[in-house]
Amino acid sequence: MSPVSPVSSPLAASERAAPAPARPAHPLLVLRLRGSQAEMGQQHGELLRRHGGHEAVLRYYPRMPEVMMGPAHGGPPAALARPIVGLLLRRLDRDRPRDLRERSRAFFAALGLPASYSRHLFVMDLLQNVVGAAGRLAGLGPSRRLMAGCAVPACSSVAVWGGASRDGALRHARNFDFPGAGVWERWPAVVFCQPEGGQRYGFVTTRGADTPGVTGWNEAGLTVTAHTRFHRDVRWSGAGVVDLTHDIVRRAETLDDALKVARERPSQSTWGIIVSSARERRAVVLEVTARAVEVVRPRAGEDFLLQTNRYATPSLARDEVAPCVGHLANSDGRAQVIRARVERGLAAGGLDAGDLQALLGAHDDPEVEGQGRAAGGVLAQGISVKSVVVEPDAGRVHLSVGPCPTGGGPWTTVGWDWDGPPDAREVEADLEHRPLHPRFAAGPRRAGHERYVAAVGLDGQGAPTGQVAQAIEEAVALDPEEPGYRLIAAGFRLRHGEVEAALNHLRAGLAHERAPFHRGQLLLWAARAADACGRPDEAREHREALRRLSSPHLGDHHAAVDVDARRPWTRRRLRRVVVNMVFPDLVA
Repeated sequence: MSPVSPVSSPLAASERAAPAPARPAHPLLVLRLRGSQAEMGQQHGELLRRHGGHEAVLRYYPRMPEVMMGPAHGGPPAALARPIVGLLLRRLDRDRPRDLRERSRAFFAALGLPASYSRHLFVMDLLQNVVGAAGRLAGLGPSRRLMAGCAVPACSSVAVWGGASRDGALRHARNFDFPGAGVWERWPAVVFCQPEGGQRYGFVTTRGADTPGVTGWNEAGLTVTAHTRFHRDVRWSGAGVVDLTHDIVRRAETLDDALKVARERPSQSTWGIIVSSARERRAVVLEVTARAVEVVRPRAGEDFLLQTNRYATPSLARDEVAPCVGHLANSDGRAQVIRARVERGLAAGGLDAGDLQALLGAHDDPEVEGQGRAAGGVLAQGISVKSVVVEPDAGRVHLSVGPCPTGGGPWTTVGWDWDGPPDAREVEADLEHRPLHPRFAAGPRRAGHERYVAAVGLDGQGAPTGQVAQAIEEAVALDPEEPGYRLIAAGFRLRHGEVEAALNHLRAGLAHERAPFHRGQLLLWAARAADACGRPDEAREHREALRRLSSPHLGDHHAAVDVDARRPWTRRRLRRVVVNMVFPDLVA
């Protein structure tokens, strides 16, 4: 095997303490609405128009399907996709409850936009349905690329109570992961709604998104957070996630009520919805497809429940769609980190709000204890645009108002307040900082992580691949020992036919990667790049090293090297296949 060039680190001296927390990009906006759903939608729009900050989000939502399903991710040209996307969004929009449709239309009308704009609320249902439908053609290359392009790993939640909570009170924590990094998190908002009938409720959002229930709570002590799932059972009518979770948070008082609401109408798409109840000191996950709603309860003797993005009910898991093995490893890795953190907290007397904030900002490697990593199955995803800890007993919500990944803070606290007329106020609150993992807390490594996060945001906003690749190369220069950056940088190099440069990145990554799954990814692509560079002995060594690795998600990699050994890779074939290697930690 060719020797790896020595990797120099710009850190040299000791890593300094974490700097003071950055101020949020824009003040937190706290809104209070009351009346009918249509009246509250109108009030929300009018108050936003007065305070501003909604424009970037409203520009992004219509572009999102194009970005996620466009040619850069293996999809069709925009001119072909746009009318199809428009048709599907209209179909998803048509079955809404009348009062919720009126709310959305009043919201957008107050912002000076046509009523038809409300269909963009269903963009995540659309993307998940595309993955589900493509999953039925999973053996075909184009469908696999499209699935991987749409399948952004999304969201992590955990609820703790009883023995898992420091004082026994229920707490519900969640990271909201969303492709609009660089946009969504910059304009944080908390909205309190006092409807004419039903429960008073609140939700965390961004300026420009009237999405009650996706991350919400109500006066009965229920907290609701929704998570992406991928399954073959999808439909193009029925309840969208915004309306489904809105119905739960405005109508349900108990966990049984929440289940009843979820089963009233078939869901358009596929979701995991974790619902916790402070009164009942319990939580459940509602696993939803277009055909079924199943309940996942805590394990016997456990006073906590977590979820990421995998189905747990056997009958549903059977037809779960695996967009790419990297998505499965990412989701399972985050679940493993949450469980490990909660179990450590149990040994220390339970978790409080600060412990949960630290969990949401964790960079723990799920496979290597004590190691921090920037990308992969970590809680602090580059697309974590909102981090929230809800404490129903105390009547308050803690939320991060910082940059992505938002779990790193700074954090502020908002008390529940439904009383008074409709209004909105910008809050410059005291901020509490939760330092990043020591590896990324200061110095060049922190700067490198910021460049990586910038690259994630650029990719999610549809920036030219050259800009994204440049940001990744800058991250590598600042932190050359971070193997995740090397893998991504190699993906861009392969995509542009620069095979030797890609191989050098992969070798450097292997010099530092200890986690079996991610080491397997580096070895797979290093073997292919070595083949294409005319180095068959090096390629053979990489394949043998991969065969010796053991990790739950390396089965596809082991099968791939057996095929590759019989059919060595060429430069042309590499460039053609690596269509979706923008962030190859998600792609096998």
